[in-house]
Amino acid sequence: MHASRPPSDVIARCLAYLRVMPDYAFFSHQTAAALLGVPLPPGIADDHLHVSVSFPRTPPRGRGIIGHSLGSVEGFVVGDLPISEPAHVWCQLSGVLERDDLVAAGDFLVGARTRSPLVTDDDLAALAADLHRTKGARSRTWALQRIRFGADSRPESLLRLLLESLGLEGLHVNAPVTVSSGRLVLHPDLSVPQLRLAFEYEGDGHRVDQRQWYLDIERRELLEAEGWRVVRVTARDLFHERAGFVERLQRFVPNVDIERA
Repeated sequence: MHASRPPSDVIARCLAYLRVMPDYAFFSHQTAAALLGVPLPPGIADDHLHVSVSFPRTPPRGRGIIGHSLGSVEGFVVGDLPISEPAHVWCQLSGVLERDDLVAAGDFLVGARTRSPLVTDDDLAALAADLHRTKGARSRTWALQRIRFGADSRPESLLRLLLESLGLEGLHVNAPVTVSSGRLVLHPDLSVPQLRLAFEYEGDGHRVDQRQWYLDIERRELLEAEGWRVVRVTARDLFHERAGFVERLQRFVPNVDIERA
């Protein structure tokens, strides 16, 4: 699963607002995240447009607008839309996201094998240091230590954080694994080469797309032929029945700390 396109209705509402948008204002917070494709958890995105200006300018007001007057605002223009810089968006989100989802947002921004980075770890750390007295500072400090290049989706990021919280060390994100006598390279979502253990997150697309379903079967067989064990993880495992998933995980990693689940 790769970066999704911004919702067309958000783009349309932003373009409509441009006619009355104040000078030196930028779309920010959840609105900027949607425009940049940053994955957000259900319930965080809203129907308002978030628009920010630099303090002491007056926050924009209007129907459907949530205005912000911030001490630090920088932006750029994408498709005629002035958007907060990605590092600023990440810091803005730290005030509304849980820590794990702040990591997932950071994972998206720093890029992956098939997705160009929008920002670097150093960019995030530098701006976070500048804003160390503002809302979300503790969450930013916690998340910065855990952001990793390579995740293709929010669930992959959350799965990694769960596994790390259970004490599983040596996790690689979409790292190459050579199979079929060196003729093919696969990239499991997560892997622990020392244990020859791979984790594959399977969203609904893997279930309803017949071609993807066949590819998943082939990938698993190729990995198992090389002596790897493959753990398939679903949304139910990650979001609804986590304790049961952790118990199942003990079959693959006996020393996993079930008390942390």
